[in-house]
Amino acid sequence: MNTSISDILQKKFIGTDELRRELTDIIDSLPKEKELIITQHGKPQAVLVDLDSYIKQEELLEQLADSNPQLIKRVNKAVSEVKKGKRIPTEKVFKDLGI
Repeated sequence: MNTSISDILQKKFIGTDELRRELTDIIDSLPKEKELIITQHGKPQAVLVDLDSYIKQEELLEQLADSNPQLIKRVNKAVSEVKKGKRIPTEKVFKDLGI
């Protein structure tokens, strides 16, 4: 499943100020909303997800890791390189991952 910018734009966005003011109501609404995009100074910065969705995502990642451990190792290596400041073109990442 690929998530595109248009998919993200269809999600509910909430600013950090509103999040602070209405945290209890927002948490109560999460099972219905599933996830909220949190913005800071008008820019998307984080995602707040309900617990059931989070658990499902973690289970899916575990299944993926179990089914293809080499893929996970390659993804982790790529993430590590990006964190070190090494930029990798998207096309190369997809090619290396066989996507």
